[in-house]
Amino acid sequence: MEYQFASLMPEDEPAVTLHLLSLDEEDRALRFGSCTSDLTLLDYVHNLNFNRDVAEGAWDGGRLVGFAHLAVYPEAGYPVGELGLSISRGYRGRGIAARLIRHAVLRARRFRLTTMYIHYMRRNLAMTRLVRHLGLKVAYEGDEARASLEVTPRERSIHCEAHRGGHNGRLEVFKSLPPRAARGHVLLVHGAGGDGWQWRAVLADLAEAGYAAHALSLSGHGCSEPAAPSFAQLSDDVDSVLADLPDDTCLVGHSLGGYLVQRTLEASPRPAAVLLAPVPPDVPRDQELASLLAGLSGKRTRAVAASVLDDAESIRVEQISTPVTLISGERDRVMPVPWMRATAERYDAPWTRLQAGHNLPVAPGVSEPILSGLRYS
Repeated sequence: MEYQFASLMPEDEPAVTLHLLSLDEEDRALRFGSCTSDLTLLDYVHNLNFNRDVAEGAWDGGRLVGFAHLAVYPEAGYPVGELGLSISRGYRGRGIAARLIRHAVLRARRFRLTTMYIHYMRRNLAMTRLVRHLGLKVAYEGDEARASLEVTPRERSIHCEAHRGGHNGRLEVFKSLPPRAARGHVLLVHGAGGDGWQWRAVLADLAEAGYAAHALSLSGHGCSEPAAPSFAQLSDDVDSVLADLPDDTCLVGHSLGGYLVQRTLEASPRPAAVLLAPVPPDVPRDQELASLLAGLSGKRTRAVAASVLDDAESIRVEQISTPVTLISGERDRVMPVPWMRATAERYDAPWTRLQAGHNLPVAPGVSEPILSGLRYS
């Protein structure tokens, strides 16, 4: 029988939930290392980070029968991942697990993870055989085993530091610093459903160009503390991180983060700002807002954007003196080209159009126009 293998998206959460709930008590213990209740499984699925993690699935028609989750986190400043794997009963022994791991490793290489770890119970004979078949290094401690695989050499990966910032350290903040004195500071602000980690390649490129680059994860995103999404909360997140940076810090914002940057510029001029597929200055209403929300991926992402934009004030462009540069994607279904053309005209801004969709922070070649925009002042 031929199964379909594909990377999972936020829209696949219901299928992941049904798959995990179908596991019996022993399967759950082997997968998660202990007895796991339905409520804990639901919380686990709810907190999956499809933006940062690797999630691969095996499908039999419309049913998810195999799930590999590589949870990504920094280790000594480099991205690594811990793999969890589950296969539905009746589908084991068919090579699905090995194929899922290979798919996860391929995607981990695209993310430039340095290492993949697998923690499992020694009594998990199926995983023991699989790890041995894949030739992974294994260390044992009591009833547990830890296998590891080098995915990408560190010299070809991306290094960035993570720390806590904002009020009472409630926010996750990433930074990459140049080897010499910085020519300036830059703060990057992601959109709804994103996080600071998705800027990691841009952070590295900015640091190489001489900038001290910083990227926060807004409340409820990444590893920042949760909070009810609102303009007041997210704007306070940006302000609280900026408070620890020099007054001349430049700003880069994507999508909803682009709206937050525009509102910041109304009150605080900066040397330069770069907007990546931003919410337009005249905030979309009615059918246009519904179209924007429909184009976003994931229920929670749409909820965050709706909470902020439902009653958001339009930008007073005439009050912004900061030189602005615009970047957009030709295949963007969230912020279409006509909206971006009008935004460029409102700001009289240089405008770069990439062959990309909406997720510009991870689009190939995005660093070059960002750097050009930072020099546009």
